[in-house]
Amino acid sequence: MTVKLRKVGNSKTLTVPKDIIITSKEYTVKNEGMNIVFTPVVKKKKNIFATKEWQNYDYQKDIKNDVELQ
Repeated sequence: MTVKLRKVGNSKTLTVPKDIIITSKEYTVKNEGMNIVFTPVVKKKKNIFATKEWQNYDYQKDIKNDVELQ
């Protein structure tokens, strides 16, 4: 497959043909010899329960005091 290199402002852009399935919006780019390798960036999801506030939260007390659950 052949792709075209274009100049856009001060950057160079490779146009990706529509047959190639794009799975991510961000990619890391590496030069490996004569190859350019694009790898999708995998972002870690933030664990909202990892904070001290949630680690010390008393769920049983909250359930015991909830009127709807009585």
